[in-house]
Amino acid sequence: MPENQPAAAVRQVPSQGPIAKSPPLKDQKPFDPGESIAMLLLRLPQLVKIHQPNNQIFVENIALFQQTLATLWAQSPTLSVRLHRGRLYINERRLSSSQALTVTINKLGEIFEAGNYFGFRFTKVEQLPDQDIIDFIKDFNQSQTQPEPGVWLNTCREGSWVTPILDKDFKIAIIITEEGSGKPRPVMWTSGVRTLAVKAKQSYSRALAALAGINEKLSGSGQSTSINKPKRVIQDMVESLFQNENLLLSLSTIRDYDDYTCTHSVNVAILSMCLGKRLGLNKVSVMTLGLSALFHDLGKIDIPIDLIRKTTKFTDDEYELVKNHTLFSVLRILKINAEHTLKSKLLVSPYEHHLGIDLTGYPHNGRHSPLTLFGRIVAITDHYDALTSSRSYRPVPISPEQALDIMLRIAGTELDPLLLKVFINMIGIYPIGTLLLLDSHEVAIVSETPPSAEEARPMCYLLDFENNEITRGDYINLAAKNDHGLFQRNILRCFHPTEFGLNPTEILL
Repeated sequence: MPENQPAAAVRQVPSQGPIAKSPPLKDQKPFDPGESIAMLLLRLPQLVKIHQPNNQIFVENIALFQQTLATLWAQSPTLSVRLHRGRLYINERRLSSSQALTVTINKLGEIFEAGNYFGFRFTKVEQLPDQDIIDFIKDFNQSQTQPEPGVWLNTCREGSWVTPILDKDFKIAIIITEEGSGKPRPVMWTSGVRTLAVKAKQSYSRALAALAGINEKLSGSGQSTSINKPKRVIQDMVESLFQNENLLLSLSTIRDYDDYTCTHSVNVAILSMCLGKRLGLNKVSVMTLGLSALFHDLGKIDIPIDLIRKTTKFTDDEYELVKNHTLFSVLRILKINAEHTLKSKLLVSPYEHHLGIDLTGYPHNGRHSPLTLFGRIVAITDHYDALTSSRSYRPVPISPEQALDIMLRIAGTELDPLLLKVFINMIGIYPIGTLLLLDSHEVAIVSETPPSAEEARPMCYLLDFENNEITRGDYINLAAKNDHGLFQRNILRCFHPTEFGLNPTEILL
């Protein structure tokens, strides 16, 4: 959450006047140091691979790099060049994007994302030899072959004139319109994601990759695979959860229709761990629960993909085959290399999550003993994420509010009513990521619902939909009242974020 919230609608500030420019080169457009440094960060690593230092093209580009840094250092001795949400910032000022710059930014973004860093910080030096620039470019290239490029490059360049930016926190310029006067005034607003959020998002991506890797190994040659990677990822998520629950809940709003099974499994794992923590489970138990939930649909790799993606109703025979995925999951988990004690606990929720607490679901086994805690938890989180996600047979997902209503109807038969109550209290009547239409003619996105919130009214960010962009605005409390004791804003209707083509994590984090 930003430390300083603006008091009125947020607007991105265009560049605060042009950065000092050098005379344009012959037959070229005017020199723009911002575009130049972005282009050179992309071009020089390629040139150093194919040219000797005395090559004319290489020499000219090194000279242009020197000129660019000198121009920018004339404005500030400490220079940051970073990417944030597809935009290029020179210190806190955002540059206007041309078509060519957009292509450059996209390519740089891929490199930075792969290396888990966000740009570079250049500290002014009195003299910068060309060889120092060449050494930096070579280090930049070599970093991309390392397991953690950003960390490696930061260690390698520590104390030098250029270092990678590993923290996504920074201040960007925005415009606030003063109430009454209508006059805009520039302010600085802390934006972006804290280090903890960065780590959590990385854990989410790693969880997807780990699950996809296990699927590939088990479905390919049927070979066994190790539990180590997914276990480490889940352990990282548990640490994030015990530091900031809302942060991990925000990640559960990620939706990927093209990779529904993996995304769904990771979301179910996150929701299950959050619910387990709410129930008072310790870290070890929450980790085991998360792993079990991550594998709850592992058996779907044994179901024909055409059947998984079928858009019409299943035939009786098809439905019987699909129902076997719970047993298939158990068989697949048995092939994972893990301690026997841990593996026995991982089998529980994949087997039980469709049984129902009345035991009338599947697989049919004549069982009379009640479901385990893990099975009851995953049954709830699996239902919720499945209902609120796009599916092949239901392209338009159900809103969180509608999903909870449906789940309440089957409480006592399929779902545990007491655990469902805890789950609803955890995510709120309006879960994180829900879009709300307010009677103030504003649209807001839910950030969190504090336990003490009056009438379960959440904390939200207002959204600005102007200029073909969606930006995050004021942070508001829907429980706030006016001088007459009435709520300042009321909810008229809620929407699923996909109705607006939104990924809530891009706004909330």
